[in-house]
Amino acid sequence: MPPHTSPPGTAGGPAPSRVRAWLSASGSRTGGSPWHDVRAAGTPLVTAAPHHPDLRSVTFVWRSGAKLDGVHLQLNRVTDKSDARKGLMTRVGEDAWALTLLLPATYRGSYTFSEIPRGMLAECLPRLGTRWSGLENHPDPFNTAPRLHGRGTREASVLALDQAPAQDEWAGSVARPAGHLFCDSLVVAGRERRVRLYLPPVDRSRPLGLLVVTDAEVWLDRMGLLGAIDSATESGRIRPFAVLGIDNLDIPDRIAILGGRSRLVEETARRLIPQVRGDHPGPAWAGRERTVMAGQRLGGVTALMAAITAPDVFGAVLAHSPSMWWTPDARRRPADLTEHGASWVTRRVLADPPADVRVRLGVGSLEGPMVSHVRRLHDGLVSAGVDSELTTYTGGHDLAWWRGALIDGLAAL
Repeated sequence: MPPHTSPPGTAGGPAPSRVRAWLSASGSRTGGSPWHDVRAAGTPLVTAAPHHPDLRSVTFVWRSGAKLDGVHLQLNRVTDKSDARKGLMTRVGEDAWALTLLLPATYRGSYTFSEIPRGMLAECLPRLGTRWSGLENHPDPFNTAPRLHGRGTREASVLALDQAPAQDEWAGSVARPAGHLFCDSLVVAGRERRVRLYLPPVDRSRPLGLLVVTDAEVWLDRMGLLGAIDSATESGRIRPFAVLGIDNLDIPDRIAILGGRSRLVEETARRLIPQVRGDHPGPAWAGRERTVMAGQRLGGVTALMAAITAPDVFGAVLAHSPSMWWTPDARRRPADLTEHGASWVTRRVLADPPADVRVRLGVGSLEGPMVSHVRRLHDGLVSAGVDSELTTYTGGHDLAWWRGALIDGLAAL
């Protein structure tokens, strides 16, 4: 994909320069409202990094008049987890906090701000940058780019620097899907759950692929995948695809049915997909070569299981940030994955490499040991003669690039 252009905070005119001057003066007011300029400039503020053409100087700004111990910027895999302290912002005035980071010009990631109440810094520090911090996460009110709506009610802002791959299908407000959405409640993987089928508005003479997505309660309800699929089809980036979305009931259910277990894959391949095609004989179904399963994290492992347990049904799989730490005994956690440790996922896939399935892997460059594990899986697949491709996106463990990778993967097919 061509690079993205015009990240937030690169608007022309005098406002960005005035904001930078105000921040350099530690928030001293020199007349007028600096916050009017901040809103006009948009944030984060992005400039070239002197002597580093591949980097950008990115300044984040937060406004709060509350009495605080601090404000934390949680930028995906840059200032979270073990690097959380790098996200502590500096007070630069009565009601302003700022932090400047040097980031790759190709970076795309989601971020939020958290206010640390007075007297709470020492208590919050050990859990800062994790889901257990106990702090409320806020999107950036001065970033005008569409926000990312993930699981639950969480909203995050998105930073896409100028050399990040374009995501035209997600750039604005994702359009409402123009096709037909069929919803049913079916027992799948042992529990009754919502299963949805989307048929796009395309001529019936055009072969229609079928994309199966896990985590459909996120992709269909929160992310607007169906509108993005329509947009990519209309622009000619991808060939037409119907979408079969399978919901999780909750997080424990997600953990129980995704990953390396085969029950969801088997029921989807042997029952749901034949049922879909039998109930909807009108489209000219494209067949196995364009029957695709896509997933992220645990869902990425599920997609890999589809390649090796149902290669007669799935002609391609998209596995983004697959949970390479997963084991059948459920004893391991993400933190247990080490750079050179063994991966059950890799062993399982390479024990029975899917010779006739196209495997499209994606990983974020900032995902730590995950990067080398996905690379080794890809290298092993290629050595076994599998049609495998690996794309490394500059980013973390993040819907911000997963959404683009999903469309990229379909386009590559």
